Amino acid sequence: MAKTIKFNLICDGKPVRTLEDLRNNFSIEDVIAYFNNQLLHRWLNVRGYNQELNKVEALQTEDEIDLIKSLIEIFEVDMDIASLEEKTYILRYKWEQEVLL
Repeated sequence: MAKTIKFNLICDGKPVRTLEDLRNNFSIEDVIAYFNNQLLHRWLNVRGYNQELNKVEALQTEDEIDLIKSLIEIFEVDMDIASLEEKTYILRYKWEQEVLL
């Protein structure tokens, strides 16, 4: 049987080895990218975070903002509503600009 290789995620320019690291260095853009390319799923699986993996796999939303809010809840990130609204507004603006270009 092959040995499972553990790998780190890079969030906000810092290596993420644990859920605590993910909470402390949570970057919406990075986590969304990892979610979309399934790297987040593989990281949770390799690290043995099965409860969080099941919740992430169950997400079925088309709206990126709802997805962000769900991921923040799953990983219990301490972020106030005003900060979340500001970051999601900036992110939505960037996505709209990319579409227009």
